[in-house]
Formats: sequence, structure tokens, C-alpha cells
Amino acid sequence: MGAILMTISIRPFTPDEWADLRAIRLRALQNHPDVFSSNYKREEAYDEARWREMIAQDTGCVFGLYDGDKVIGLTGVFVSRDDPTGKTAVFAMSYIDPAYRGQKLSRYLYEARIGWAQAQPQIEKIVISHRESNEASRRANQAFGFQHIDTQAKDWPDGTSENEMIYQLDVTTLKP
Repeated sequence: MGAILMTISIRPFTPDEWADLRAIRLRALQNHPDVFSSNYKREEAYDEARWREMIAQDTGCVFGLYDGDKVIGLTGVFVSRDDPTGKTAVFAMSYIDPAYRGQKLSRYLYEARIGWAQAQPQIEKIVISHRESNEASRRANQAFGFQHIDTQAKDWPDGTSENEMIYQLDVTTLKP
């Protein structure tokens, strides 16, 4: 039996790929309701215009992770709505299809989002968070130099309560 050759790439979704974004995002929410700050029921109701808007916004970028032309993951980076100065970016929506996990593919997600943030002249820091029990997320963000800055109690959309671990990366130290 021969080895499977993967041709992995990551790139921003285009508005015409809204159905691909919808499919992978809903699969993520349905299969892993315990890790996201949204839920399947809410996003399943989004219409085409909402998905296209998510892709085409000026204040962020949603990336698709591909094996050839098959979308196997997604991730997003957005200017934080909680920072009126616009100097903070937040990472969101990260998901890799279970068949592709354990192959260090999350580096593509981090490199794409950090690159996007570095290209925005106003961005000075990036914030990311996860449930306290999400050890894979913690390991991934630590590999890219994020520093733990806060722990907050949180009620998650799946009805559970668990601490949210919050991390930050100073982008100014990364810019040339």
C-alpha cells in the first residue's frame, strides 16, 4: 500500500467560496460544540449573504486549509471589536478535519493569521483564547510565543461552564 501524498496549502476564502466555508464551519460546530464560542444552530441559519460578508470584510480574513482542492480546515483573524483603537487582532474559528489532525498542520493556521496581522500597520497585539481543557490549543499557541495573560470563568454555548484561557502575542516584536 502506497503512501498518501498531501498537497497542503492555506489561502483566504473568496466570496464565491462561501458554500465551502459554510460546509467546513458547520461541520466544525456540529462535531465539536465544546470548543467554539458559537453554535451550529445559530450559524446553520445564516444565509448566503452572511457567509459572503464573513469572507469579504475589511477588518479580518477567513482562511481555508486545503489538501489539493479539498477544504480540510479553516481559521480566522479579525480586528477586535473590544479594542476601540483597532490595535488588537483576535484569532477565531480554527478547525482541522479529524482525519488530518496530529500532523502539525495547525502551523499553517498560525502562520497565515500572524502574517495577516503583521501586514496590518495598526495591529500591535494578537489575542487568542480557548477552554482550559483544550490542551491542543494551548500547545499550539505556546509554540508560536503567545503568553498567558488572563483566566476568566465562562459559560460556553454548549451549556457548560469552564475557564477561558486568554493569551497574547506582541506583534510589534515580530515586525521588521
